[in-house]
Amino acid sequence: MKTKLILLLITIYWGQEIYSQHITVKNTSNHPLKDYTVEIPIEKISLSLAHYVVVTEKGEEIPLEVVPDLKGIQKAVFPIADLSANETRVFSIKKGFAHNYPKRTYAELAHKIGGKFVNNKYEGGFSWVKPNYLRVPDGFTDHAYYIKYEGPGWESDKVGFRFYLDWRNAIDVFGKKTPHIVLPFVGVDGYDNYHKMADWGMDNMKVGESLGLGSIAIWDGNKAVRVEKRDSVICFIPADGKIRSQVMTTYYGWDANKTKCNLQSLITIDAGSRASHMELKVDKNIDNIATGIIKNENAEFILPAQSNGEWSYIATFGKQSLNNDKMGLAVFYKTKQLEKITEDNLNHVIILKPENGYVDYYFMPTWELDWEPVKDKATFENCINEVLNRLNHPVSVTIK
Repeated sequence: MKTKLILLLITIYWGQEIYSQHITVKNTSNHPLKDYTVEIPIEKISLSLAHYVVVTEKGEEIPLEVVPDLKGIQKAVFPIADLSANETRVFSIKKGFAHNYPKRTYAELAHKIGGKFVNNKYEGGFSWVKPNYLRVPDGFTDHAYYIKYEGPGWESDKVGFRFYLDWRNAIDVFGKKTPHIVLPFVGVDGYDNYHKMADWGMDNMKVGESLGLGSIAIWDGNKAVRVEKRDSVICFIPADGKIRSQVMTTYYGWDANKTKCNLQSLITIDAGSRASHMELKVDKNIDNIATGIIKNENAEFILPAQSNGEWSYIATFGKQSLNNDKMGLAVFYKTKQLEKITEDNLNHVIILKPENGYVDYYFMPTWELDWEPVKDKATFENCINEVLNRLNHPVSVTIK
């Protein structure tokens, strides 16, 4: 009996202590952090094949998700609601499910079934499927009435996005008047009714032939050219989690200033974030990768006085939404990758130099009708500074 009791105690100790890992997170800045997503390379954590949660000091269980970046590095990510300036907190990992934690991000790629293409338009069939994977049909063009809101969509509890999966390949913004997930219900009724104000919000930016916000382009010496000429495209959703969702796209045979190359794009959004992270990888030596922000005569162009940190930005603010509301648009870039800030007839442009074919940046919109409204330039600049702070001062993480 005594031997069995000892074995039971050893089992409990083995299960709860040896396999319990503690994560110490420290805010290294003098500014508080809200809705911060912690990233840990998976090789630094001992995880078996199971579902895990992170437990706070007060016993709250929050999700732990394993998601790759564009370089294939698997990362364990979990959210922290807030960290005071220079605060240190300790978390632990255990097996389980964060049942009570809400879904705060979403990504999808959906299209119609039951019809057929007639002269590049999809006719018949009113049912939708969400395979979250698509090889774009050959000859596919704009306004084909096939893909739900014309491309993949992704959102957080703060904002939504889509990009056109045709030759335009431009990023558009959905303003949200609610923190709830809305994209599953957008674009299924009347196809493009999202251009009109609804209870959840609306498509609140007109892109046209511009870069919209954060679209991928190449600088040809005079203007930014979107990823328009390519041989084929495959798009899929690698992650659709509670705290992180992603859209992955591969453009085969992209004609980038007459250099044929293959381009990979991974867009990531986190819970509590207005900003999306764009990672790009090309398999040829291309210097003039570009992105930017649509010009608007009602919007002020904002450029910081100096760029001392690892990250900097360009931005615009003014009455530039499709609904004629105040809207802020920002793109954040690594200062060491910056070649030039310039413009063309339609856009404020950032030209970036990839490192070993890799470049990344963030793009962020705000709207005065958001459920957390940004109604003036000062509030918008506070949002910019919050993003800059977390990019230039990432938290330190120690694992025991």
